[in-house]
Amino acid sequence: VGMFPKTNASPIHLGRFSRCHGVIDAIYNPLRSELVLEARARGIKASGGLYMLVAQAAKAAALFLDDDSLLSKIEDVYQTIRKSKENIVLIGMPGCGKTTVGKLLQQRMQRDLFDSDDVIVDCTQKDIPTIFKEDGEEVFRRHESSAIRWLADKTGCIIATGGGAVLKEENISALRKNGTLIFLDRPLSELLPTDDRPLSSDRQMLEKRYHERMPIYRACADMIIRGNTAEDSANTIAGEWEK
Repeated sequence: VGMFPKTNASPIHLGRFSRCHGVIDAIYNPLRSELVLEARARGIKASGGLYMLVAQAAKAAALFLDDDSLLSKIEDVYQTIRKSKENIVLIGMPGCGKTTVGKLLQQRMQRDLFDSDDVIVDCTQKDIPTIFKEDGEEVFRRHESSAIRWLADKTGCIIATGGGAVLKEENISALRKNGTLIFLDRPLSELLPTDDRPLSSDRQMLEKRYHERMPIYRACADMIIRGNTAEDSANTIAGEWEK
């Protein structure tokens, strides 16, 4: 229960287990199931099933080949598979460089790059300012959540999110299933308002969004990249995956 493609399912709800201290789920696709994410949100230690999958494969190979040295490879094989499956999810303010950094990572790491705003435009056949003007922010956010649910089931790719994608907890949770959330933290002085971003189209609006969203970005980020150039940011991120 919770295995791809039905990743929104969970066999139990942990609210019934007031003394639970740990959760292990055999599900390995997604990397973090709904059950694992719920446990972590409650402050409970939790792990998915990928390590177990690798360990049982190593044990089987050791038995078949009569070679116990294969058991020593479990950790390295696990980390290699996990990193290959983990999505790199870029979050941050409009204009912080998510798309630019994403393209640099795409070139260096040979991964597919997806932009949640591009997915919305493809699905609605409207650009973002037109959606805001004709349908309003609430409708846009519904399109955004739908795009993120679709992207979150992918593995091994780079996902550049819209600036407000983190405003809904459901989006954060979906992106965590297969992704590491990386916050590109650029100083407010380096962010510029532009007409194609309806909620930050002038300086006053941009500053308002910045102060509203900064605590959310920092709270949900697994990694924070502060004030670097796009090239330095991409090199830092790629370096973490290549360790």
